[in-house]
Amino acid sequence: MSTPSFSLGAAAWLHGRRARAGTVLLGAALLCAGAWAQPMAPTDMPTLAAAIEALEQLGNADPRQAAGELERLLPSTAAYSDDRLELLTVRGNLLATAQEPEAAETVAQGLDEWCRSRQANEACAAADLVRARTLSQRGSLSRADTLISAALARLPAHSSALVRLRFVATQAKIKDDAGKLEDAVRVGHEALKLADDIGVGWRQALARSSLAYSYYQAKQLDRALSLNAEALAIAERANDFTARGRAHNVQGILLDERGDREGERREMQAAIDDARRAGAKSDESLFLANLADFYLKSGQYKTALTLSEQALPLARELKDVNGETVALANIGLAHISLGNLQVGKRFVNESIAIDERRGALGTVSMSFAELGIYLEKAGHWAAAVQAYHRHRELNDEILQRDQQKAIVEMQERYDAERRTRDLSLLNRENALKSEQLRQRDLQQRLWWLLAAAFVLSLTVVVLLARRVRLSNRALASSNLQLLAQSERDPLTGLANRRHFQAAMKQLAADGTLTGSVFLIDIDHFKRINDVHGHAAGDTVLVEIARRLRETLRDADLIVRWGGEEFLVVVRALAPERVEALAQRMLAAMAGAPVRHEARAIAVTGSVGFATFPIAPALLQVSWERAINLVDTAMYLAKAHGRNRAYGVRLLHASDEVLLDEITRSLEQAWRDGQVALTLLQGPPPMENAA
Repeated sequence: MSTPSFSLGAAAWLHGRRARAGTVLLGAALLCAGAWAQPMAPTDMPTLAAAIEALEQLGNADPRQAAGELERLLPSTAAYSDDRLELLTVRGNLLATAQEPEAAETVAQGLDEWCRSRQANEACAAADLVRARTLSQRGSLSRADTLISAALARLPAHSSALVRLRFVATQAKIKDDAGKLEDAVRVGHEALKLADDIGVGWRQALARSSLAYSYYQAKQLDRALSLNAEALAIAERANDFTARGRAHNVQGILLDERGDREGERREMQAAIDDARRAGAKSDESLFLANLADFYLKSGQYKTALTLSEQALPLARELKDVNGETVALANIGLAHISLGNLQVGKRFVNESIAIDERRGALGTVSMSFAELGIYLEKAGHWAAAVQAYHRHRELNDEILQRDQQKAIVEMQERYDAERRTRDLSLLNRENALKSEQLRQRDLQQRLWWLLAAAFVLSLTVVVLLARRVRLSNRALASSNLQLLAQSERDPLTGLANRRHFQAAMKQLAADGTLTGSVFLIDIDHFKRINDVHGHAAGDTVLVEIARRLRETLRDADLIVRWGGEEFLVVVRALAPERVEALAQRMLAAMAGAPVRHEARAIAVTGSVGFATFPIAPALLQVSWERAINLVDTAMYLAKAHGRNRAYGVRLLHASDEVLLDEITRSLEQAWRDGQVALTLLQGPPPMENAA
């Protein structure tokens, strides 16, 4: 399990530290703090501002210590002065970064009091900024996004580039973490321009690394590499270990995307070395976790375990919940891979429990998916199937939430358009009434003009009514298009889970499913990504989707089920026709290698299938149970060598409770005679072309 190159308390906030020995910089700041025990003369203020900025930079290696030094400088600032506002803002941000929410809230409350007593928008905005950063650290990204937008709206137009940069960079990272990548890139460019206007090297480097990661998230790898190369060069010139370490870490993630495994390892190790030179324990913990993930993927499990065990106490010391969950998960996955199943599951479950308490449902779902992968590698098939099932249950729950959110957003768009249309009509009607009143004043002299005006007004009303009808039709068409787009997978063009659930309301209206169900998984897809890169993986997904569409009829339902899996539902077929269709799917996947750039990639798939209601008792089952059964059959195909299909031909179960028991231990039920399975072997894949 790996994490992005920076947490909310890292590059997101453009913190850094000059490499010329942290002790030198900290010592200078402390000397300044001692000299400013008494209020300073106005001529000394530039020195105070420089010390605040030095502590802001230093604070990203040790935010708690820097926040303490800033508190000691507080008596050196005049009440309600620009310097005091700057100091409180920086200190609140550092406390949020240090996972000290209560102390950060105390600073925000002080800024609130300043705002009320002096009617100062700058203080109001700073309070919102501190709270937004605190919320984003604790996972409340939606509320954080609302707060930072409010903070920027309150920020006076005459604010300096440095002040504005703190707000804009915060907003960019919140947008990135919330998955609003288009907004993240747009706001990230604004932060980059502000950093360049200020001209301080470490700020410029961190702005570029942050934006590069947003581009990486948006699948624009070339742009990400270009920006991060600039970040590395600027950090090197600035002699800043923190900025350089974060840029090396982003570079490692980008090289992983390109399939350069040795380059990834080299960059991750360089990031750790720089973090240690800077004394940035939070960065060190994060980078250790990322390097551990590299060794997990490379099969070097003992090294991964050692690195994860180094990262865990660091994360706990820093109260870094994200770092703690990643380290726990990686420790568990390493133990599972080394054969220590129970120990490994305990660590992974501890990681999942923390994320469940935080309400991080998406992260929990990904953790179960990753657990399934490593259990499968270790040969624990039954446990792997349970993990995959839990992953899918959570995905369905997330999908349901997303579907409800999409409906609300669509309704809000409709209401907004209707309000705009009504307002436009009202304005036109008011204009028409004003015209009629003016006509009334002139009616004795201009009877003929009044008649003409009446005809004109009638025409206007008719035209307006016609326009309203056309607008309503266009809006209805737009809503239908939005709904159709929301039910399509953007990569393959296939239906997605949202469309499948809508289709099930018709195909399984009574709660049970009638038809033949196939679940298809591309074999060794993770290896394809690791060896050839994620772009090649996308090409494989698109091509396999195309081959499956050609194999099936237009009336058959084919769904991008998630990752490298596809779900097919067809009307109930005779057993021999079901088996023939499964065989054609295997042949389609193992046909000519998939071409990506100059490479040819051999592909095979594993399939599980069954027809419902299932013989011999013709037990009626829900579509969820139907999918769980074929899912288990598909994993049985993977466990027995891949490039094959297992079909459930007969299943002796009188009720759904017994069906669930058989599903959980399908292979044993097969041996015990409770289940009859059909095995189909796929053709050998064609050799890779040069």
